Amino acid sequence: MPYDDPDPTDPMTLTGVEIATDDPGAIRAMAECFIEEYVRLGLSAEAIAELFESRRYAGPTLALDGLGSKVILELIQEQMLLRGPRAARVQIAKTAGGSIQLPVLEH
Repeated sequence: MPYDDPDPTDPMTLTGVEIATDDPGAIRAMAECFIEEYVRLGLSAEAIAELFESRRYAGPTLALDGLGSKVILELIQEQMLLRGPRAARVQIAKTAGGSIQLPVLEH
């Protein structure tokens, strides 16, 4: 199957869904989920904070704008204490323009 022509019957096709909610904790839960995933990938606390501040990713940008950097840093520290640092496993490279590249997303 061509890369740019996904099969609608393929159960492995990535599908994003937007859900409206009035729950004020929804953005916090989303941020916690992102941070947990980044920690499990092996990113350092500094690298995770930088991903939120880069403004390149819509979800982390929304979380940073909604919660503020202080809360994001607290959530990062909570996850680092819970899951432990494994930062040596994943290296983040910056491009000349200041963008962040994650090797796991480049494949």
